Amino acid sequence: MADSPWRCSQCVTINEPVANSCRTCGRWPSLFDLQDGVVEDDAYAQPREVGEPEAYVPDDFEPQTMQTETFEPEVADAPESDDQPESSSRRKWTSTIVPIALLVYLAISFFFNDR
Repeated sequence: MADSPWRCSQCVTINEPVANSCRTCGRWPSLFDLQDGVVEDDAYAQPREVGEPEAYVPDDFEPQTMQTETFEPEVADAPESDDQPESSSRRKWTSTIVPIALLVYLAISFFFNDR
């Protein structure tokens, strides 16, 4: 740590002695920066005015509003055919038969494994 205020070699900001990094640019000083950038206490003690930074706004700036459009997905109509009722009834049978067949298989294997 430096014993006196130090000047940043990148942005030339005077920082406090206890500062680990530059308060403006965030650069960490090297030992050489701390030795070479030592500032006299008189220069550091002078009061300085610190204000809010002003944002740059061009003279011809006018706020603009944009109108957004809502997105409505298009749903394609499915072609109607005679196969649809059969496929839905086939799904119902399959979804009922498969669990029942599994239960029957487990029951038979349980009874025949004891003997």
